[in-house]
Amino acid sequence: MGFLQAAASDLPNIVLILADDMGWSDLGCYGGEVQTPNIDRLAAEGIRFTQAYNTSKCFPSRAALLTGLYAQQCGYAETFTRPLRHAMTLGEVLQAAGYKTYWSGKHHGVDNPEERGFDRYYGLRDGASNHFNPGERRVGEPEPAKKAGRPPRVWQMDGRTLTPYTPDDPAFYTTDAFTDKALEWLEKHPVKDQPFFLYLAYTAPHDPLMAWPADIARYAGRYDGGYAAIREARLERQVAMGLVDKATPIPEPSHRNWDQLSVAQRLEEARRMEVYAAM
Repeated sequence: MGFLQAAASDLPNIVLILADDMGWSDLGCYGGEVQTPNIDRLAAEGIRFTQAYNTSKCFPSRAALLTGLYAQQCGYAETFTRPLRHAMTLGEVLQAAGYKTYWSGKHHGVDNPEERGFDRYYGLRDGASNHFNPGERRVGEPEPAKKAGRPPRVWQMDGRTLTPYTPDDPAFYTTDAFTDKALEWLEKHPVKDQPFFLYLAYTAPHDPLMAWPADIARYAGRYDGGYAAIREARLERQVAMGLVDKATPIPEPSHRNWDQLSVAQRLEEARRMEVYAAM
């Protein structure tokens, strides 16, 4: 029986999670020092790829993942300002197979996900935003940081497009909001009647570097040793894991010499890495 003809009860539920601008070696299961226990467990109990590729840029990588085509084939090699073309999305394919389809998180495109195979969509239809408040200043708070000269970020919630989107909740944070919406959908999903496909596309750890103070505190002092020390420790773990052969030539570092930075610069750079890890 072909996939599209399979009975709904025979089809697996599918969850596809995407992180944005994350180095592959940041994850614990790939040798990183960042604490990612849940992802590490998925890797230990499933499959961990040792060869994988992206376009080194956000929107073409997302388009390729969503369509299974090269970005040049679906019109996203150079810009995200035109609709996807010559392609079906994963949502469209799985809808045709009887799936309920959900997408929570970042899009970075102009297509309306609910017109491209997704029953529900909630998220950022833009490149990046302030993680705590992507919209206008809220009463009692300072003006939220945003990129100068850029128009308000586009958000969409079940068909409603909001430009800008100013959350009412003072505890709003994009990663939490995307997760909460996905969980809300799954809790209401009719488990036995229809399989689901959930595409959970986070913006983090894409800039701006913003995280909850409690999460940042978990990495206090972790990066005080500098770039080279972190790099060497990761490589050592990767060799021990069998991910990298000991004889593999390692590229020359592009970062500055840590010892030549001022004390203030080292503190600032260590703080950046702490926030990134917290994200």
